[in-house]
Amino acid sequence: MAKLFYSASAESDLLEAWLYVAEDSVAAADRMLDQIDAQASLLLDQSLMGRDRRELSPGIRSWPTSTPYILFYFPHEQGIVVARVLHHARDIEAVDHWPAD
Repeated sequence: MAKLFYSASAESDLLEAWLYVAEDSVAAADRMLDQIDAQASLLLDQSLMGRDRRELSPGIRSWPTSTPYILFYFPHEQGIVVARVLHHARDIEAVDHWPAD
């Protein structure tokens, strides 16, 4: 059975996003994380359906969520590894840390 893994950077990104949204509503922040997690889990069935983002790091793919955040992930033999979770308005090319799969 495929599994979903989050890198330390992705967990930090999620915490940062939660803290930002929770300033207005803890319930909304919780819902947002639930949505992101559910959509990341969908990638387990078809890990290659995300956009190839080799310009960022070899093997990395991206998937927009229904939230303002984009998942950056690596397909892995045991499932997927979410490397980063970044706001869509962020300058993705300027991000200097892309964890390896």
